[in-house]
Amino acid sequence: MELKNLRTFQAVVDQGSYQRAAEVLGYTQSTVTVQIQQLEEELGVPLFQRVGRRMVLTQVGESALAQARELLLAADRLSNLGQEGRAPTGTLRVDMAETLLCYRMQPVIQAFREQAPQVRLIIRSRNCLQIPENIRAGVCDLGLGYDMDWNREVLEVEPLGEYEIVLLAAPDFAHPDFTTPGQHKPVSFVTDEPDSIFRRQLERYLQERDITLDETIELWSIETIKRCVMSGLGFTFLPRFVAADALADGRLVELSAPISGIRDPVLCARHKKRWVTPAMELFLRLVREELVREKSGKKS
Repeated sequence: MELKNLRTFQAVVDQGSYQRAAEVLGYTQSTVTVQIQQLEEELGVPLFQRVGRRMVLTQVGESALAQARELLLAADRLSNLGQEGRAPTGTLRVDMAETLLCYRMQPVIQAFREQAPQVRLIIRSRNCLQIPENIRAGVCDLGLGYDMDWNREVLEVEPLGEYEIVLLAAPDFAHPDFTTPGQHKPVSFVTDEPDSIFRRQLERYLQERDITLDETIELWSIETIKRCVMSGLGFTFLPRFVAADALADGRLVELSAPISGIRDPVLCARHKKRWVTPAMELFLRLVREELVREKSGKKS
């Protein structure tokens, strides 16, 4: 059984299509098709079935994927024997919460690229419910995000500190009282997807206080949310570091309320059964060093 066929099978599942897998692997789509067909012939069962326009795993395919991932991890482990003291190689897949990726991890990514130029680094923005699931499924190697009941039975979780989450609005925001219960506020909550940890926290707080709003404006970019709030379209609830510049120059203000200033823990996680590659070790070390610099007030 060819390892390259197993890697192609894994890539098709992770990328969601033959075409995207071919782009990632540097193959033509026909090569990917042939390799999947070869694997299915060797196993004697179909791995995928078509549902509408989508290709989904068969039940046997689900089982084969789990075993393929284990074999590929073992193969990677063998290939890295004797690599101690040498530059890391291979691929490192890291899923991150968007706020951390955009506003905190840039120095880490830059340093990693400088110190591990032979590693193919794949960074993806994901919400904090997706991250632990992707680690469990083997879709990513490391996850960095906010704790949303991440399963410690499956994940090796390292706390990396906490960040303040604050209510933000433009200076002329006309309805700043988010403390008095039982009121309707003719304002808009500008936020991101329903699975956002910050959105869930604020919506739970508003429900407990019986505070209702005119509407929720749902956007899928933290920077867009921030700019909309600065232009007066509503208020939001985000980590303080996201708005540090705008708070400093007065384009945004923090609203006073019991929920503003709560602290959310940040975690880095990996699968307990995964071997920690040299690339994973380096990335984790750089994350820890960056957070230490941040706490000490030093510039990156």
